[in-house]
Amino acid sequence: MEWLLFILGGASIGVISGFFGIGGGIVLTPALLILGYEPSQAIMLSLMLTLGSTLTGTLSHLKLNNVNVKLAVTLGVFGVIGSVLTAPFVKWLDSVNGAATVISIAYIVILSWFSYQFFSKHEKESSAKGKGAVSVIGFFTGVISSLMGVSGGFVMTPLLTKWIKLDLNKAIGTSISAASIIVLSGIGSYMFTGESLDYRHGIVLILGALLGTPLGSLQLKRFSVVKVKRMLSFMYMIVAVSVLLKMLSLSAVSFGIIIASVLAFFGILIYTVQQGKRGEGLSG
Repeated sequence: MEWLLFILGGASIGVISGFFGIGGGIVLTPALLILGYEPSQAIMLSLMLTLGSTLTGTLSHLKLNNVNVKLAVTLGVFGVIGSVLTAPFVKWLDSVNGAATVISIAYIVILSWFSYQFFSKHEKESSAKGKGAVSVIGFFTGVISSLMGVSGGFVMTPLLTKWIKLDLNKAIGTSISAASIIVLSGIGSYMFTGESLDYRHGIVLILGALLGTPLGSLQLKRFSVVKVKRMLSFMYMIVAVSVLLKMLSLSAVSFGIIIASVLAFFGILIYTVQQGKRGEGLSG
């Protein structure tokens, strides 16, 4: 039963990952912390899941021609530097029982800011940044990846659209490709610091992600850019609120909100697919 739940969880998060290009750890890490996992273990499992979803997502987006390969490699290289430098810091926080608090605050602040950026109707149009912005995005993503157990796609995707001026689909594909490199280095960094790896649950999560991620990537074309941004901003807000509730010792409510948001996402996805099929039937 436990294995089935992990496969279903991995597949569900994989669909979200492929659709938004965010890797999946953004949902799994808070969920594991709410369920009582130690911060380093939660991060390692999330990174393993994320590796599965980012690799399959990369293949899917390459087929869809959504990846700027040169840009993805550059982001990945600088991301590795940030990731390698951050892993020992998280291990030290874990040893002094401060990791859960720091990770939670990071989630709340960063997700709230990016949610506001996507959701605000008064968003200012910024000019394209220089080449140096790519290295900054990559390094910052690497730090966030190892700190929060995520791919960092939720950082890269909006910054690539705002600073580098990539269209959203290209930003998602490039982001998830660069994340594969960053996440792999994050797993290696934690193992180098002596963190044990829960291979059984990690592999089951990856198997689930392998099933779900391609499905999410294929559904992206059914939605407008504006709708994807709105859905992503709501997802960020919900996760931030759930983490805040966990800090207030309302774990059951926090977990319930995450589950409800995932179910709502799949409801929207299924409804849109059905509407599309009806439209195709009528036009045929």
